[in-house]
Amino acid sequence: MNIALAIVFGLVSMLGYSFAIVYSQPLARRLGSQQSLFLRGIIVCFILGIAAIPSFHYLSHEWYVLLALLIGIVGYIPLLSFTHGLKVSRVGIVAPIAGTSALVTVLLAFFVFHTPLHIIQWLAVGVIVLANVGASINLRDFRSSKLLQLISGVPFALVAALGWGVFFFILVYPTRVLGPWLTAFLTELGVTMAAGVHLMSSHERVKLRSLSSSLVIFNALFIITGTLAYTIGIRKYNLGIMGVLANSPALPSVLLAGYVFKEKLTLTEKWAAALMVIGVIGVSIT
Repeated sequence: MNIALAIVFGLVSMLGYSFAIVYSQPLARRLGSQQSLFLRGIIVCFILGIAAIPSFHYLSHEWYVLLALLIGIVGYIPLLSFTHGLKVSRVGIVAPIAGTSALVTVLLAFFVFHTPLHIIQWLAVGVIVLANVGASINLRDFRSSKLLQLISGVPFALVAALGWGVFFFILVYPTRVLGPWLTAFLTELGVTMAAGVHLMSSHERVKLRSLSSSLVIFNALFIITGTLAYTIGIRKYNLGIMGVLANSPALPSVLLAGYVFKEKLTLTEKWAAALMVIGVIGVSIT
């Protein structure tokens, strides 16, 4: 039962983040990365702040409140690194490497919390990560890139992979004390604070009128869905499975983008989609 519920919450979280990625692309092109992240964060924090009011009595746990805020602030770094990697390089290089972050979360959960996974589930985790990477990999990009130089985008992708893997793992600590609603609010508040400081340091004017943009609103709602589903799931259910599913939005975002923007899927993307389905079935086997 716990495995089944972990998969349900993990899939909801994955889809939430996947839709957010789809809406992030046109949003970032219109407003810029820092601007879009900050404006989206205002809406996210407003909604989650209201929803978290019944959990405000947990604010007495000062250290965990500070930890949740710190996780959000530091979590802005891999997000920024991923964005910058895409700016200086190509999706075919950056996205596959960043897609391995799920494996970092699963390994940390196994070694630190001894999260139980049997051999079939380990194989399924590998299949999910492979599908996530395979959806966006472009071997021509890798052959033509200078892998060890910053301009290749690889160092930025590695920072994103490691950062997101640790982020999704360490989030379990405040969540188990503060609850999912307050943790989600404080974490997103930290991300928004970091984006705001970055935006102001760049001397860019805050475009508050864009708060009413449908792209900003939908992006915020999907981020709320992904974060809440993940924090609820890791408080009660299997962290390893939650981690690999919630942290694997690359393939679903490719499929969703193809549907939204009417793009035809490549043969590789179709095979990756099949692998993702097989992987999800595999982790459900107890």
